[in-house]
Amino acid sequence: MPQTLRFGYASKKVLFGLLGAATWMVATPALAAGGRGAGKTHIAVDFDFTTAVDEDSTDSGGGGALRLGQKYDLLLVSLTPELGGGYHGFGGGSDAKLYSGFIGGRLGIGKIIEPSVFGHVGLGRLEGVAPRTAPLLDAGVALDLTILPLIDLGLHGAYNVMMPKDDGTALKFVTLGAHAALVF
Repeated sequence: MPQTLRFGYASKKVLFGLLGAATWMVATPALAAGGRGAGKTHIAVDFDFTTAVDEDSTDSGGGGALRLGQKYDLLLVSLTPELGGGYHGFGGGSDAKLYSGFIGGRLGIGKIIEPSVFGHVGLGRLEGVAPRTAPLLDAGVALDLTILPLIDLGLHGAYNVMMPKDDGTALKFVTLGAHAALVF
């Protein structure tokens, strides 16, 4: 029997929210007038160690993400609205694979050493024993080091949740990793 892709009410709300946030991200650079507030393009790649929380049939795995955004410097604070996509594979009996698209942002303090907090909302597709498509959320912290004005290297950790299935079980997992970014 062919598998069909169903979007529930919550998934539609997330998709419309993502569309609105993407529109805001595209319009925001037009509002920034030169000088200190002008944004710089931020392209980053993440490499992650992933482990599921409260999932007996799912072991640790790995993955990563590609992020694209605009970094706005406001004195010692920076704001980076971003969008991206990711992949995370889990070992164990479920052999789960998660593909995701997301939109969100980062708020950092400092210039050479920059601690930050971040959060994203998106849509994920889980493949494996119980395949499904559902909204995905993450929140985390990062520490970046600016090597040159063009290159940032850093470490990050995040807590991720893929919204519950019909039976109320959500996929929860933690990611720890490193990232590199070009800022120009």
